[in-house]
Amino acid sequence: MSYEEQVQQLFRTDPGFASAVRLLEKLNKLKHPRVLNFSHHDLDGITSAFIVRRLLERYLDAEVVTKLPPYFKLSEESLRETLEGEGRFDLLLLTDKGTFGYYDDFLRYIDRVLILDHHPLDGRPKRCTVLNPSADRPVPAAASLLCHMLTTKLDPTDNYDDFAALIGCRGDFAFDPVQKTSVDFVRPFIERAREKFPHAFEIKLERPTMFDLLNKDRTVLINQIGEVLHAGCLAHLYNQTLGIDIPYGPELVFNFLLELAKRRDRPAEFRTIADVLGRMPKGQMLSRVFEQYKSDWNMLNRRAENTVFLDEIRDVGIYMLFAEEAPAMQATQFPAILPFVASTRLDELKLAGGHSHVMLTIFCPKERGVHISMRGGGGVLDCGAMCYQLASHLRDLYPEREGIGGGGHDRAAECVVDKPVPMYAVMHELLALVQEMSRIAKALESGEVTREDAEKARLLRLDRNLNVDSVS
Repeated sequence: MSYEEQVQQLFRTDPGFASAVRLLEKLNKLKHPRVLNFSHHDLDGITSAFIVRRLLERYLDAEVVTKLPPYFKLSEESLRETLEGEGRFDLLLLTDKGTFGYYDDFLRYIDRVLILDHHPLDGRPKRCTVLNPSADRPVPAAASLLCHMLTTKLDPTDNYDDFAALIGCRGDFAFDPVQKTSVDFVRPFIERAREKFPHAFEIKLERPTMFDLLNKDRTVLINQIGEVLHAGCLAHLYNQTLGIDIPYGPELVFNFLLELAKRRDRPAEFRTIADVLGRMPKGQMLSRVFEQYKSDWNMLNRRAENTVFLDEIRDVGIYMLFAEEAPAMQATQFPAILPFVASTRLDELKLAGGHSHVMLTIFCPKERGVHISMRGGGGVLDCGAMCYQLASHLRDLYPEREGIGGGGHDRAAECVVDKPVPMYAVMHELLALVQEMSRIAKALESGEVTREDAEKARLLRLDRNLNVDSVS
């Protein structure tokens, strides 16, 4: 199936896609509509914002205000504060910001809310317009590609839209150009991008990047671009370290992409990272930030050697790394560098331990509290379900405390627990969760499962091979 055929098929079969198209077609009848776009502050979210900004300006002649705040969920308070400063809008567009039931409440402030997202649902909005292929079951994808698909349906895309979507898919690990693999949803687009940007996929015997989880002696240009721009998202955190005034990282990357398109640079002709960064001041700033990022990476790589084996569940070895982030990243509310460093050890741990798969839990004390990242699982254990349940248990234990949340995808997820919840309590609940999962998995294998355990297995997504007839 070609990419264009996939877009047409999605339009026919996904009611959310058709509704999103109709919403923008109706908005096209307004004169110079105003659109407020909140997007995730990672590569997938930034490239999503880039693609929809260009679509809305071309197709709707809209005024677009882009916000890339350093948190995942959009709160009602944040929306209200933004509206007080920015005025009235005709559309609230949420890209790569999760799909939460309470987003319906935002319709009190703006008449139209459109959600373009690929994360598993946490509640189901009933009145917002939602395009999310994971609405009913997890479908690995990327929000930037959903934005590109919407653009493809409404208005011709160009090389800059294509290039941005490619970066976004790379940022969310939706494909591996060195291994020549991709998740099903993005495969038609990646095959198309490989033809348009062949130099981006050429093997280079150079330093491996954060995306090169298996090969340690080679990489490709698109991986190098993704890593430099990921480091750019952290740029403002290096202000003091580098002794220079650096703008907020996600906005730096977003504006760098806008300038790249404005200058009419040709992405298909890029052969090196120097070609991409060029001589633009923003490119030079990104280059300087990247050098400091590499220094932090090397330091964290030494820390990541000290992992501890916890258990093996369904042939998945579970390991833990207890380590601090790089000094400049201590205040972050998101996975900065350490989880990506740790992820490069998954294959090494699998081979050394003789496991079919590996899950690595990164327990990271930070200024705000504890940040837990989970990576791997091989599609057998679900990182997102584990982080969600861990956060749920901790909220039950500390109902008066805010700042406890968790969730994500099956192979990559986060759980954040703010102070004053004690670190030892978080560690205790994490180890108890692993122990409980091990017990339930053994019960599933033996066929002696209580209804209580069956429900826990469902919540943790351990029930994929559950024989319901065996539930007592």
